[in-house]
Amino acid sequence: MDVLDAIRSFRPCLQYNPRPISPEKLKTILSAARLAPSQRNLQPWRFVVVQDDERKRLLAQASNRGKLIAEAPAVIVAFAVEEDIPVTIGGYISAYPLDVAVAVDHLQLAATAEGLGTNWIIEFHEDKVRSVLNVPEGVHPIAVIPIGYPAETNGGAKPANEGRKSPDEVIAYDAYPW
Repeated sequence: MDVLDAIRSFRPCLQYNPRPISPEKLKTILSAARLAPSQRNLQPWRFVVVQDDERKRLLAQASNRGKLIAEAPAVIVAFAVEEDIPVTIGGYISAYPLDVAVAVDHLQLAATAEGLGTNWIIEFHEDKVRSVLNVPEGVHPIAVIPIGYPAETNGGAKPANEGRKSPDEVIAYDAYPW
């Protein structure tokens, strides 16, 4: 599957098949995230793969979307390392969340290309995630990403293009016209 096919076919996974993910597939997906571009190539991300059922259960308690976390065969938690990125966007906001977001997007598209489903969860309690995974100060969870083979029904997830704004609503040339 090429990248445009992965973009077109991606949709958040709402229900997982319990089938385990091979270590090779996980390595491929994490390699795609690792290759994402970042400001000054500082790569401020770290990824923790959680497959242990007890840790997944504890992570699930850190989010109001815990059912997805608990039921997925694996969960990848993406972190930003503060000291790795002193760059700011426009001089007012740190670039590390954006850099990690690009890596997460690479991860999700690679997972889609490998036949896996993901869901980018940002609704979590940082302190609980940090506690479950023994995260040091200066390292911040950015995303909790359940990953696995989608269940046949996938919980009724809608196709990626459904409900999208038209190109004219989001694209302009030479000036901001809205």
